[in-house]
Amino acid sequence: MSVSLTNCSHKAPATVLEPSLQRIIFRVLFYGTTLYASVLFWIAPRLPMADLAQHAAQVTLLRDLLAHTSPWADIVRINFFTPYLTGYGLALLLSYLMPVAVAMKVVMNAAYLGFVIGCVSLRKRFGGDERLDWLFIPGFFGFPFGWGFYTFLVAAPIGLAVILVAHTYAARPNIKSAIALLLAGIVLFFSHGLVFFFACAIGASFLLVKRKSLFELLVALVPYCVFSLLCILFALFAKQTDPLIALQSYLPQASWTQYEHRLAFPLLVWGTYLSGSIFVVPALFMFAAPFMLRLGINRSDRTALLPLLAVVAIWILAPKSAMKTEYLYERFSLFLMPAYAFAFSRQDPTNASERQRSLRFRPVMRESAVLLLMVIGCWSFLGVQTIRMHRFVAESASFETILERMEPGQRALSLIFDRGSDAYTTRMAYLQYGAWYQAERHGFVDYNFAWFLPQPVRFRSDHLPAMRPGFEWTPSAFDWKSGDGKLYRYFIVRDKSGEASKVLANAECEIRLVERAAEWSLYERGTCR
Repeated sequence: MSVSLTNCSHKAPATVLEPSLQRIIFRVLFYGTTLYASVLFWIAPRLPMADLAQHAAQVTLLRDLLAHTSPWADIVRINFFTPYLTGYGLALLLSYLMPVAVAMKVVMNAAYLGFVIGCVSLRKRFGGDERLDWLFIPGFFGFPFGWGFYTFLVAAPIGLAVILVAHTYAARPNIKSAIALLLAGIVLFFSHGLVFFFACAIGASFLLVKRKSLFELLVALVPYCVFSLLCILFALFAKQTDPLIALQSYLPQASWTQYEHRLAFPLLVWGTYLSGSIFVVPALFMFAAPFMLRLGINRSDRTALLPLLAVVAIWILAPKSAMKTEYLYERFSLFLMPAYAFAFSRQDPTNASERQRSLRFRPVMRESAVLLLMVIGCWSFLGVQTIRMHRFVAESASFETILERMEPGQRALSLIFDRGSDAYTTRMAYLQYGAWYQAERHGFVDYNFAWFLPQPVRFRSDHLPAMRPGFEWTPSAFDWKSGDGKLYRYFIVRDKSGEASKVLANAECEIRLVERAAEWSLYERGTCR
């Protein structure tokens, strides 16, 4: 008897059929975890994001100026040519329907979801592996979140959208894709300058890889030439209208931190230098995950490596501070893990026998274990964030007592001697917290973000206060006479040592303690001689 082998076939085990049960389970977990992370925006009434209060104060001040109801119109003006238009504009519109703190949470929540969606879209465009989508979740709540870089976070998903459009344009430049790139790029320009430069640099690098001839490259670079002209126009406008450019004494010069500090850059995905330090193990595992899943460098699309190269270049070469902006390179930790994930893809077996072995002996259990550990890494991070947020609610509750004692529409000086939060594990959660009085009670608080060029509300050149940028870090340096202390009715203090009473002592005006609640104190200026 002869047996024909031509009709026999080897069937793969049921566990490797697509779509597999494993894939469905982990995708559901991914979507659920992504949505759960949105809860972090809503636990605390006021988030422990250092600069957020100042951004909220700008929104309230802008709304009052537009309505011609602001008592501060004589000292500030509206700056319509602001590169922060998107973030502030969205919060402004929502502030007519809800409190400004809630409006900013809505915008950031949408930005977070948009960021994850943008990462997934780019990963698909590059042909990456969906199992690495877990790398997209933690970064949004890392260093930029802790510092409250509101406009940077809002611009991040727009930057990803521009990179996606730029990739399409680089593959097939035509009028339609050029117009799409121009429109997306202009929106990004008016969202955040740093994200704009980052996305444009990556988009232009796509052209260097995709275009075959010098002539094609030069023609395709026309949209980026338009972007360059827009930057030049903004620089000329700033030079003509910004009175602060002449005040070079307070501007931080470009500086590069010690390179041993830069080794902590991957941990900034998980928080600030202090709060992210406990996530060393999850961070290392996330970096090892592509290799544990037997992925390789993406060879099907050479442009997939360019975002990672851009982030690494910023990590190594960008200064820590320049052009009135601090923490330049640190904030780009937001893009590190997505760019890292884009660089990997599944590797096709090179011959038929290897393909057959990969189907018959695919290590399903190992893959499931790696994915499960990635899930645990994200859940542990979000769990710690949740606990910290709840603790911050209890820790910061005493500020409400201070705020309730303040009459609306007054000028106040914020003296935050103790900036850190033990609950949220950061050194600067309360740095700008006094500005919530401006945001919610229509007062005016110094020091104030109205100093800075990108802000939608700026100081008038003839009403620059003594409290210049940098004062928020050194409240003990306040001098009643040189600081024009009698200008302020209220002094918002967070101080555990009692140093504030010594700083406020003067021979000109009476200073009385209005309220004390935990570390917070409210002082009021009385009669002056």
